[in-house]
Amino acid sequence: MSGDEQKLNPQIRNVEIGVRNLRKITIYPMSLYDQTKFLGLIEGVMNSYFENTEGEELNQDKLMPFLLAIKKVIGSNIQEIMGIVLDEAELTPQAFFGDVTNLQMSKIVTFIFEDNFEESSKNVLSLVNRFKELFQLERLSPLSLKDTLNSDLTTFIEEVSEKED
Repeated sequence: MSGDEQKLNPQIRNVEIGVRNLRKITIYPMSLYDQTKFLGLIEGVMNSYFENTEGEELNQDKLMPFLLAIKKVIGSNIQEIMGIVLDEAELTPQAFFGDVTNLQMSKIVTFIFEDNFEESSKNVLSLVNRFKELFQLERLSPLSLKDTLNSDLTTFIEEVSEKED
């Protein structure tokens, strides 16, 4: 293996897309900066949606407008979002969006989520739990006197033993 091949990020994925003929594209992991930027877009949509529907629960009737709001923001920023994880040569509308099916796009989005958010969120949660365990104070044991049974002698011995004489 050459030096360059040894340094390849194992999170890089190759995915096949195409309507008639398949071709490989490369999906790169997001940097922390890019993840924060991406989540900021989603957070903006959620905040504006919930501000406009104050106090209302997100139920089946409200789910479709919520998903449409997310779709609108992602749709208007899709080229920027995909620019984070794809090579620039694959980003022109005809080169990528004209050549990807819904199924292929759903797989790409799943890979992006799994590689950039799912595993790292599990790791962060595990780390938080480890910190909790590290800094958690041990429970103070209850006083031993409260836990012992009453040991008062209830039998009375009238006879005196030889040692007591």
